[in-house]
Amino acid sequence: MNETRASDTRPVLPAGFKAAAVHAGIRARRTKMDLGLIVAPEAFAAAALFTTNRLNGAHVTVCRESLAKSKGRVRALLVNSGNANCSTGEEGLADARRVQRTLAEIVGCPAEEVLFMSTGVIGARLPVEKILDALPNLVAAAHEKGLGDFATAIMTTDLVPKVRTIAIEEKSGPAFRVTGVAKGSGMIHPNMATMLAYLLTDGPLPHDAHTALKRLADQSFHRLTVDGDTSPNDTVLLWSSRGPATSPTQEAACTSALVEVSQELCRLIAADGEGATRLVTVQVTGAPSEQAASHVARTIATSPLIKTAIHGRDPNWGRILAAAGRAGVEFDTDKARVWIGDADVYSSGKPHPENEQEAHLHLLQKHEVVIGVDLAAGSAAAEAWTCDFSADYVRINADYRS
Repeated sequence: MNETRASDTRPVLPAGFKAAAVHAGIRARRTKMDLGLIVAPEAFAAAALFTTNRLNGAHVTVCRESLAKSKGRVRALLVNSGNANCSTGEEGLADARRVQRTLAEIVGCPAEEVLFMSTGVIGARLPVEKILDALPNLVAAAHEKGLGDFATAIMTTDLVPKVRTIAIEEKSGPAFRVTGVAKGSGMIHPNMATMLAYLLTDGPLPHDAHTALKRLADQSFHRLTVDGDTSPNDTVLLWSSRGPATSPTQEAACTSALVEVSQELCRLIAADGEGATRLVTVQVTGAPSEQAASHVARTIATSPLIKTAIHGRDPNWGRILAAAGRAGVEFDTDKARVWIGDADVYSSGKPHPENEQEAHLHLLQKHEVVIGVDLAAGSAAAEAWTCDFSADYVRINADYRS
């Protein structure tokens, strides 16, 4: 592909978007921004995926309705943290629609072109008046360099904001950016969509953006897990200020960048998992299909036994092989190989205890650790991303509402 690309960890918005954030009083800490906005000068094309949890936050219902009514056109995105507006009944839906209508009036667009999303504690009524009072100043503050504040405002138990940008120069069209911003630290599991994530671009969208987003999620967000729990508010939004691609080359360039940014967001979320001390990449090779490789990788990544062994810096290869074995993908365990870092800890049907010290040092000394299995049952491969389980995970979630 005739292109050059550069990655940027700074919060850089693609052309056509502005952002801002404020402390609206949703969260008790006055120093914590809790309401973020991204706005465009006109409605741009978008696609979204939502949680598969049967429990849905109000924003999931309202955003689905709005995207259907607007035919996938979005002018503004508003996100609050500190309150999920979930399990709040008809009042919660009415609250979400009231905020949506008010922001639409301020921006100057139909209500269905505004998406309002929430994240935080389940079961509490949304403090609507505080949000409404904050909206005029929030809209007035929106600017091209406001994404950093937005990324901070949507955090809950996250320790760090999560933003990545890739700049693409592609010979068949003008240069463009893909920027991803996400929040997520707990209730993370590969069952669409695993968190709140926003993919913004001034590049050319695939013609079927929704199908492209589903494929992208299969290569990224569906391979991420922290604790095996999915949130009732999980959402991924893809939003472009440019429009559809005019050539297969343009479409391929943008799709590739979107996948790369999404996978990097997954790594950032896994590294920031609640109580995590290690980012874990699970590699699976030799699978009969990519789908099978992904499934085995997710099964390994979700195992509490493996995650606690990694936290204890224990190179327990048996747990890795056993998790692969229960994933439901056929392979001969006597032909499989297991590694931790660069250490071969099991192959040819037998363990290699002489290599366990090297594996232990990998777990002890590296913040980003790698474990993997070669199934020797095909040529497909996939990765998944997770973190270790520590006592702090229990503490954080035991104290979450108190």
